[in-house]
Amino acid sequence: MNQPLHILVVDDDGDVRDVLAAILEIRGYRVTAASGGASMRSILDAGGIDAVVLDALMPGEPSASLALRAKQLRLPVVMISGSDQALEIAQSHDLQLLEKPFRPAELAEALHRAFASGEFGQRGT
Repeated sequence: MNQPLHILVVDDDGDVRDVLAAILEIRGYRVTAASGGASMRSILDAGGIDAVVLDALMPGEPSASLALRAKQLRLPVVMISGSDQALEIAQSHDLQLLEKPFRPAELAEALHRAFASGEFGQRGT
């Protein structure tokens, strides 16, 4: 039996993290949650993550640099946000952005596109 894909959810809002994790777990993913850049980096360094769902605007380290770190590890990245600034960040770094609010099916589809793209979550495919 195949292991479920392991998704790292990174959001500084605990309620949002919990909802995202629940959505993904219901869809059969294994989920680990992180509250910010430092915890995200240590989880990524430990290995075993298949993709990252990342809040585009968090305090501390810029989310763009966190997304680029995940891409360096050849991981698909789906950034989420409701801000115009996040759209600019995503476009300038060629990252996929899922705009809030979104439905659970849209999150699942964004992850599917990220895995299927062969470009590790880059937009345009």
